[in-house]
Amino acid sequence: MTKYKQLITNFFSLSILNGLNVLLPLVTLPYILSVVGKANYGAYSYVYVIVQYVILFSTYGFNFSATKQISQCRDDDESVLRIYNAVTASKVLIAASLSVVLLLCGKYVFKSEEGILMFIYGLGMIIGDVLTPIWLFQGMERMKYMTIVNASSKVLFTILIFIVVREDNDYQLLILLNSCGYLLAGLLSVILVYRQFHLRLHWATWSDIRMQLKEGSAVFGSTFGMNLYRNANVIILKQFVTDDIVGLYSAAEKVVKGFQSIISPAAQALFPHLSLRFKGQPVNEQMRMLRKVSIPFTSVVLVVTLGVYIFAPLISDILCGREFAACVPLIRIMTLVILFGEINYLVGIVGLINMDGQRYFFRSVMVTGMFSVVFMLLMTPLHGAAAAAWAMSLSEVLLFFLCVYSLYRISKHS
Repeated sequence: MTKYKQLITNFFSLSILNGLNVLLPLVTLPYILSVVGKANYGAYSYVYVIVQYVILFSTYGFNFSATKQISQCRDDDESVLRIYNAVTASKVLIAASLSVVLLLCGKYVFKSEEGILMFIYGLGMIIGDVLTPIWLFQGMERMKYMTIVNASSKVLFTILIFIVVREDNDYQLLILLNSCGYLLAGLLSVILVYRQFHLRLHWATWSDIRMQLKEGSAVFGSTFGMNLYRNANVIILKQFVTDDIVGLYSAAEKVVKGFQSIISPAAQALFPHLSLRFKGQPVNEQMRMLRKVSIPFTSVVLVVTLGVYIFAPLISDILCGREFAACVPLIRIMTLVILFGEINYLVGIVGLINMDGQRYFFRSVMVTGMFSVVFMLLMTPLHGAAAAAWAMSLSEVLLFFLCVYSLYRISKHS
């Protein structure tokens, strides 16, 4: 128990954090849908996804590359400080550049003045994310502090929704309220980083920034490929269907991702833990450790997946309302995302990345991402939201087989 105390602590911290990430949005979802309606919720979801893409690009591959670095040099204060400032500076440069480009091209990207305004409201989310170094706390295996930070921001966002969102036109304020939560998380993070690790923010050297961009490049390609099929569906769907259908799909996707995040803490806690244990170990020993954790993990994921599939009508009725009954088949299609999505995190990120198999993972997710985009473009005009749901599920299945094959190649050539 002493040996695994930090792992267990991180697991419970991440469980509480993800519990809030699941519970609070599910508390607000029925209220939001009933007040703003499907069409306005679809318009909000479109801009929200674009903001998330800016965050994705600015996060680069740091949530994995920097986490791994911090985990392996956590006792070297000078190295930790250099990584902290270099990663933060890199995120600032990427986020600022993309935000300016999107604002300059606003009328083509957002298609309306309301969309541009919502994106401006969403800039606080981007700033808050830049200031929140999840990778630092995860690499230090001190995730309890991230629980405090994110709990504060999520509770603030939830309270503000019930106070501010009172009529259908208030859908434009949803992203502004998200920004308030993100900014609070960012400010609290800066304070906690200084108090717990004695790290001060200052501009990094260009050589350190270049090094972090290089370290995170392969993982960034992988995370970008994953998001081609995990977050791009709403953007592609928007080009072929009405805001009502986009809102319907977005609600179903939010329910599925909510249940998926119930299981995520286990894999997230294992990443830095196995990163440290894999260091210096031969490949066969690394594979043995990975297999040891995969069987109980997969069993839990399978139980949750079956539960969501069986009780999908009840879940949809409670969380989305009876007028969103069409969400039920979409939820059932996307239950495969819960099963294979979490196994892919374990096999691909916890396994391949920690075993220095970034190039294999990158190729796998890029193939998967391209498959998803092509599938969406061909099938969405014919099948609408169902095509988006199948694209996400089939992509996770494809990625699973590609990751398993990559692990086989690594073990064979060791």
